[in-house]
Amino acid sequence: MVMNWSKYPFLRLVIPLVIGVLLFDAIGVVNHDKISLFIVLLVLLSSEILLSRALKYHGRWLFGVLTMLVFAYLGYYRCCLQDVTSRREYFGNLSEQCGLYMARVYDPPTEKEKSVKVLMELEGFRNDSLEIKVSGKVIAYFQKSEEALRLEYGDMLFFSSPIEDVPPPLNPEEFDYRKYLERRGVTGRIYLKKGSWENTGFQECNPIFAFAYRFRDRLLEVLRSNGITEEEFGIGAAILLGYDESLPAQVRQNFVAAGAMHILCVSGMHVGIVYLLASFFLGFLGRGKKAAFAKKLALLVLIWFYALLTGLSPSVMRSALMISFLIVGELVHRKGFALNSIGASAFVLLLINPNNLFAIGFQLSYVAVIGIVLLQKRIYNLLYIKNKLLDKLWEITAVSIAAQISTMPFTIYYFNQFTPYFWLSNLFMTPLSFLVILAGMLLLMFSWVPMLGVVFGKIVWLMLRLMNGVVSGVKMLPFSLVKGLYMDDYQFGLSLLLLLLFWLFVNLRKKRMMIELLALSAVFSISLAFTSQKALSENRLVFYSLSKHTAIDFVSNGSHVLVCDESLLSDPSLIDYSLKGFWAKQYLTMNPPCFTLNDDFSAESVCKKAWLFSFKGVVAAFWDPVIAVDGCSQRVAVDYLVVREKQRPDLCRVNNSYQVGMLLIDGSVPDYLACEWIRQAEKYGVPYHNLKDGYFECKIYS
Repeated sequence: MVMNWSKYPFLRLVIPLVIGVLLFDAIGVVNHDKISLFIVLLVLLSSEILLSRALKYHGRWLFGVLTMLVFAYLGYYRCCLQDVTSRREYFGNLSEQCGLYMARVYDPPTEKEKSVKVLMELEGFRNDSLEIKVSGKVIAYFQKSEEALRLEYGDMLFFSSPIEDVPPPLNPEEFDYRKYLERRGVTGRIYLKKGSWENTGFQECNPIFAFAYRFRDRLLEVLRSNGITEEEFGIGAAILLGYDESLPAQVRQNFVAAGAMHILCVSGMHVGIVYLLASFFLGFLGRGKKAAFAKKLALLVLIWFYALLTGLSPSVMRSALMISFLIVGELVHRKGFALNSIGASAFVLLLINPNNLFAIGFQLSYVAVIGIVLLQKRIYNLLYIKNKLLDKLWEITAVSIAAQISTMPFTIYYFNQFTPYFWLSNLFMTPLSFLVILAGMLLLMFSWVPMLGVVFGKIVWLMLRLMNGVVSGVKMLPFSLVKGLYMDDYQFGLSLLLLLLFWLFVNLRKKRMMIELLALSAVFSISLAFTSQKALSENRLVFYSLSKHTAIDFVSNGSHVLVCDESLLSDPSLIDYSLKGFWAKQYLTMNPPCFTLNDDFSAESVCKKAWLFSFKGVVAAFWDPVIAVDGCSQRVAVDYLVVREKQRPDLCRVNNSYQVGMLLIDGSVPDYLACEWIRQAEKYGVPYHNLKDGYFECKIYS
């Protein structure tokens, strides 16, 4: 069996487009002159057209190569156009930062525990000597107030506070939030206190988006007014409308552990149900040609309005585009191929925004649907079941297995975890989610009918409660979530090649591919064994960079001990975000022995007593002026001295008590005191490191 690539033109075109996007990510803008880049693209296109006419059949491969180059360059050129930092009016290019900024609220604000988070697009800047147009997006955190809570999409604001850079990851293997924001076009952040900004009272917004946001808020109120509250409201709002701001963290974690997080993301099934419902209710238009055209046009409008309503996530846009291709194909009486439709939707989304490629939702959505198309039927055919109910359950399971096989490299690489019971939860969650979406859509459509609204509201609430119970039950099973898995970039690339070969082998059934698959699997296994052995033989002392917290890790031959303040132990989300990526890379346990700063203990080559601790020949101490001894005949030699919290900088007294190898200024030290510690360290010639600038690591060779 040979794959007929002529059936999948967009699949062939999207590959070089992706290569162009990856090339830009690797090298950035080489030439800032967009006009010259455009000229190069025109030359390539003209050459391709001339070659297509001049070459005979045996030389057509040159045309294919040039086509690949054209679309690879198109991907690169599109990224150059998208890059905000290379524009002349970019706010980061301002020579003067002190002045008055004008900005527009770009998205509906999000209420946090102590602030209001707002994505803003800058419009202008002025001071005594300058008034210009500027561009760029920033994340703003407004001090919570009634005025901040009233902010809406499109509001025009003035503020004068300077814009800060988003800091890079400060700990090893920590999520790179700066790069994540940069790929969304956001390159700055700011905190605005009450009174430091002004709402002009004017709005400048896209009326379609404004209507969609207001309509979504109205639908959320429909859910609340029909008895769907608390956890069930958070789940229902996420499933039906793509609004996950009200989803409790514990519920989110339960869905993750059950392997059902995709249920909370509006995707193909949601859009498909909207399509079926809309088709049913538009049946009154009749079956004539004009009626059919009107119906298809109305379906396209409704599908894209729903996509807009749910936030235009990559998975929603993929589904909406594929259904749009299906509708257009029916209008022109052309039957498409699933893989080509997938390629076409990816091609369009990458042209609209090349940074979609780096969105985890985009990657998971596409790789899952490709896996289902290529593997589900093969897996399903492995078993023949006569019983119709059991056969249907096996069909659902086959879909889950196909999607899980395909997304496994991504979940391990990005999240360092795997959910073994995905098949069990999806047996219940797939039909349940279908019913929730169906009943929820009917509730939103007919809530104005008193009795129907009450009935559908009760049905939706019961099913959401059952859904919550299912994921909670699956999470309670032993080993429901395997954490601590790790792949580096090289191994991730190998795993993607393995996945591609597996897809091709299952569909083409070529014996040679089996040999290649086994050989690549061996290389991948050897790479994993080598990195794990290397990590397990290392000894490290790691001082983490955590705002307002202290954390020190003692890593010894595959085991480790964490010493930290008590408040950090009560914040598992911060530990997950900042520390567990490093633990996964080092193949360490996710639940190490933990001791507080006041504990005396001896464990895993670590010995701590009072403010002094030692680890494999390295001696360190916490600075405590109360118990420091002035005028000792012999100072205590320590490799590292950690200063914490609001201790008054007094390096003269420190030197009377300790012979310091390096001064470490902890993240719990306020900025004004950290500056004074640094000034004194430079004055006395003491090496220092401010942990607010990033973690500090000492590798110990024994």
